[in-house]
Amino acid sequence: MKTIIVFLYSKIVLLSPHIEVFFRKLYWKHVRKLRKYRPATHVTAKAKENKKANFEDVISFLKEKGVKEGMLLVVHSSYEALECTGLTPEEIIDALLKLVGPTGTLAMPAIRRYKGEPSVENILSFNTDDLVCVYNVKKTLITSGLLPYYLLKRSDSEVSRHPLNPMVAVGPLAKEMMKHNLDGETPSPHGPNSSWKFCLDHDAFVVGLGVDLGHYNTMIHVAEEAFDDWRWDDNSWYRLRQFDVVDEDVRRRVVVRERRPEWGMLRIAEKKLAKDLLKYGVMEKKMEGGILICFEKSRELISFLRMRNKNGYPYYV
Repeated sequence: MKTIIVFLYSKIVLLSPHIEVFFRKLYWKHVRKLRKYRPATHVTAKAKENKKANFEDVISFLKEKGVKEGMLLVVHSSYEALECTGLTPEEIIDALLKLVGPTGTLAMPAIRRYKGEPSVENILSFNTDDLVCVYNVKKTLITSGLLPYYLLKRSDSEVSRHPLNPMVAVGPLAKEMMKHNLDGETPSPHGPNSSWKFCLDHDAFVVGLGVDLGHYNTMIHVAEEAFDDWRWDDNSWYRLRQFDVVDEDVRRRVVVRERRPEWGMLRIAEKKLAKDLLKYGVMEKKMEGGILICFEKSRELISFLRMRNKNGYPYYV
């Protein structure tokens, strides 16, 4: 039943982005009843069934797409989908570091969950004005997977002090990537000084391993926040958040900008965006040994989005 509903949903919402936005509003209005029908965005059935997949095949595919020594590689991942390789998270990280070599840099989103924040069902109605969350750079719970958790544990890793969509990285570019993330007044997580904009400026390759970049594609927000020509004004787009940032002996109160949750929950035509990225060759997908691999070049992605920014694509009001 769920498979049929997901299939029909995908067909219907691709008829028009406005239809997708309508269904998003319907979904979040009745989320407790409808969330069981939400389509999976990671861990394919094939990956679960496989007792053994060869991670070298994944590495070979990335090499075919142009990933080589000296590059900056941004990896979104699900270890549950990669467990069929028989490798530990540390071994997968080592293989990726070997791919980019000692002159390359490996980066991952190290997204956090903060005490005091509402559940996803209540996030639209929750007022964050008086909420102050504590972001312990080395200790706050990572929700974006085991690979960034183990990358963070490495002694040579660098982590962003920006509390929203922070990154963790290892390699020659890692320290500079994180250096200026909190510069400026109320910095945004994907703005001019962000680690994400840094990755764009250094021509990063973005990869999804066991996750669908049609859903987990944080890089798209650079097009929205790092330039001065975004369609929607700051008051409509952002809200302010307060955090106490703790990093070893340093504790600092910061006020940062965050995209208002209704944009990502109610107003984005995500299915259309994913279809367009595939249609125009900006994003590629491949199944390798039951593992979903997604691939895109950050500059091609942002160029594609900025050509369509004038109308606020891929958001619809």
